Amino acid sequence: MTKILDKYIKHPLLYDLIIVIVFIIGKHILSSKNVITISVPIETLKSMISDIISTTISLAGFILASLTIIVTFKDNINHKEIHNKIQEKNELSGMELLFTSKHYKRIVGVFSWSCIIFLTIFFIVSIVKLFLDTIVNDYIFDIIIISFITLSATIFRCLLILHKIIKIQINSNINS
Repeated sequence: MTKILDKYIKHPLLYDLIIVIVFIIGKHILSSKNVITISVPIETLKSMISDIISTTISLAGFILASLTIIVTFKDNINHKEIHNKIQEKNELSGMELLFTSKHYKRIVGVFSWSCIIFLTIFFIVSIVKLFLDTIVNDYIFDIIIISFITLSATIFRCLLILHKIIKIQINSNINS
């Protein structure tokens, strides 16, 4: 499971795109064969679009705050102490190991890209909201599905990384 998650974290947009394409194509195939019939009132679609807009801004704020905290933690670790510990072959704490490892850049990258993804969804869905009356309901529903899957996957990545960081910190405190 860890290997799958590592591959996913390395190329999240690619895997998100694959998931989205599978869902949308599956929905259209099932609809064309009359296996499922989706008829959502326009008022419900408008409400969902508004909810997605609100959610993306809230999540972007959450991720930005998390990124700020992670960067602040790194700044609070004394680099001279870490260098001395490495030279003297003393044990580094879990957080010191994390912030001096190659994974720190990936963590910051995941959080940064998450903010970009949330803001992109915000702008796209906001533009869609302006033209809701001219777009076919089925396409609006597709946009909602795409947004929902992308939002869910992005927040999943961020929560997964936060969980891993907290686990490292707890293990470090237990071993101290």
